[in-house]
Amino acid sequence: MITMRTGKPKVSILIIGRNTKDELPRLLKSFSKLTYPKKLREVVFVDDGSTDGSWKIAERFGARVFRFEKRQGRARVRNKALSLAKHPVIAWIDSDCEIRDPHWIENMLKFLKGKVIGVAGDQLKPLGGLSRVIWYMPGMAYLADKPKEVSFAPTTSSLFLKKPLLEVGGFDVNLITAEDLELCWRLGRKGYKFMQIPNAAITHHFRSSFKGFAKQQYERGVFGGYLFRKYDMGAAGKITDKTIFIMPVLGFAVLLWPQLLYAVALFPLVLHAGLGYFNFFPGVLWNYLRSEKNIFGALKLIAAEYVKTFALLGGLLDYQLRNIRGRSP
Repeated sequence: MITMRTGKPKVSILIIGRNTKDELPRLLKSFSKLTYPKKLREVVFVDDGSTDGSWKIAERFGARVFRFEKRQGRARVRNKALSLAKHPVIAWIDSDCEIRDPHWIENMLKFLKGKVIGVAGDQLKPLGGLSRVIWYMPGMAYLADKPKEVSFAPTTSSLFLKKPLLEVGGFDVNLITAEDLELCWRLGRKGYKFMQIPNAAITHHFRSSFKGFAKQQYERGVFGGYLFRKYDMGAAGKITDKTIFIMPVLGFAVLLWPQLLYAVALFPLVLHAGLGYFNFFPGVLWNYLRSEKNIFGALKLIAAEYVKTFALLGGLLDYQLRNIRGRSP
């Protein structure tokens, strides 16, 4: 059981980033609207080998800065940020976000009690472009219409007690993506819980280009394979883990029955794979059209779904090939 002292605790706001000079000012400017007392919070920025002077921007806004000369990867950089945090409560926020709720800290803090050690807030729609389209894709934005218990609290925007994160050894340094998901799985196995709430809102400005989005999903595929193997995800995981052997069989089947190509091509338009769940993509597309009434945007959503599906599969295949050769992910 976690107990909090009476009164407002001190909070360390932790940000990591690499070459973020175009997005970091937007985030740091949004801190000015926070109502949580300045004397009770600090801002820490850990730079992952940037070449664009991102750390100078953080310094200019008054953040405490640590800079790695060479790229380390997200998990190592998060562990460094965690070690630098002076206070018992930490707030994670990604550099491509901006805070919209002035009570961002207070609203999450209300639920940080008992076995709940991590709380995530709401994510509002980006203003436009590919980022707004991606927001509609399941597994991209984290939303709640009421406070609810969830399996993890993403470091995109969340509040945590620091001590339990240190107790389990921090983030897995083999990971450069999904490191927050994996950490929460380990914490969950120890009986800790996480909440998602409908306020404490931020805007997450997702990848603004298909190239950047494809790279992100490819990395998720690689490290998704690593996570399935590490946690032995039952029958479904064992099938996924054998993708390297399944793919040649499917390729041979397509040679014998070319009509199977239709099934491969239509798969992304029918079934959507999210974070541990499946749902029907037509429903996602209908929700977008009903809300946005934008045919061009709907075409971008379809294109993004194809990019996501095949980038994930490509990343998973990459993991399997490297694993067969005995190399780490």
